[in-house]
Amino acid sequence: MSNIPFARHILCRALMYGSSNAEILRIGIEEALEHMTREQPDFIAPVKHSPLTKTQRDLARNMRATGMQLNDIAVQLGTNIGRISEAINEPVSTGDNA
Repeated sequence: MSNIPFARHILCRALMYGSSNAEILRIGIEEALEHMTREQPDFIAPVKHSPLTKTQRDLARNMRATGMQLNDIAVQLGTNIGRISEAINEPVSTGDNA
């Protein structure tokens, strides 16, 4: 089960006591990683809007560059604000994937 605060405590302790000992640091990191897992959710909402095409992503980036609000871009492209955020924040690829 995930317990990030406890994992942070373990890492701080490893840094404090193992700053000159790589083996203590390694053990602390491995122990902390055991507390940094993500469980599968019991329920995943169905997809309502498909990912944007390359053309739509480029259009969304251009609209945002003009200062248009994310929600307005989403309305214009018939999707949701999450898909627009994904599009404008993902690295621009040079390939021709859709």
